Amino acid sequence: MSHIASIPPAAARQARRVARYYRWLDRLSWFDERRAEAGHGALPVHRALADPAGGPPSTDVIHRLMLEGLALPPGPRVLDAGCGYGASMLHLAPALGGEWLGLTLSPVQAARGMAVVAERGLAGRVRIEVASYDAPPPGDPPGRFDLIYGIESLIHAADPFATIRTLAARLNPGGHLVVVDDMPAEAMPAEAARRLARFRRFWRCPVAPTRQGWIDALRAAGLAVVAERDLNPLLQLRGPAAVAPRLRQLERRAMIPRLLGFGLRAEAEIGGLLLESLQAEGHVHYRILAARAPL
Repeated sequence: MSHIASIPPAAARQARRVARYYRWLDRLSWFDERRAEAGHGALPVHRALADPAGGPPSTDVIHRLMLEGLALPPGPRVLDAGCGYGASMLHLAPALGGEWLGLTLSPVQAARGMAVVAERGLAGRVRIEVASYDAPPPGDPPGRFDLIYGIESLIHAADPFATIRTLAARLNPGGHLVVVDDMPAEAMPAEAARRLARFRRFWRCPVAPTRQGWIDALRAAGLAVVAERDLNPLLQLRGPAAVAPRLRQLERRAMIPRLLGFGLRAEAEIGGLLLESLQAEGHVHYRILAARAPL
């Protein structure tokens, strides 16, 4: 994978690990779409939130909330650090204009996303590249960005301080860096900590910083935190009692496939259920942190 050759060894190893993980999940999502006779478009890979404005739960709610209070210039240059199929850019670019570059480690995601970009007439304004956010390309034309965001992607970073420092260096003066992710509490009971460790392993999240950990990384990169929001009240959470039966069922079914190396789908679902239980109990909070570069 030549696009990650220039990043530090630990980050490169993690990028390869995450790329393999999404390669399998991309194949499985393709199978599910074919079985359901659905399209192969730019599917959102982040979660739906209840709309504080009264609308229905939607994966688009986060796009509005993460930009609240941020002053972007007309026609901004934007980097989506871990864009998946590009759904966020496809939602935001028509409204905000400007130039949008998304990075994914998955060639499948990039190809599917760019097909939808072309279908919607956004070619030349929205582009998806196969690259690591630890070595973001300069864009075309080369330059810096007015907004960089990562939605449920930066949690995969091997060294969050280094990742934030790299992204912060690509901001224009006064530009914003927004982190939207699951942030564990500083302390939790031992049993919850064991669930968190399994979630991190199954979702390929080696560090999973706390809220304070992300704030420290942003400040160390020379950015000022200007906005924060706890999104847990907007999540569509089930209680631990509702999650437990499905978790036990998956654990039983996944034992043999995982021993044979074919358990990625089960690991992904188990990880999601573990995360949901931790969020329902308040041990992990889904948050927005927005920081600004100095002028």
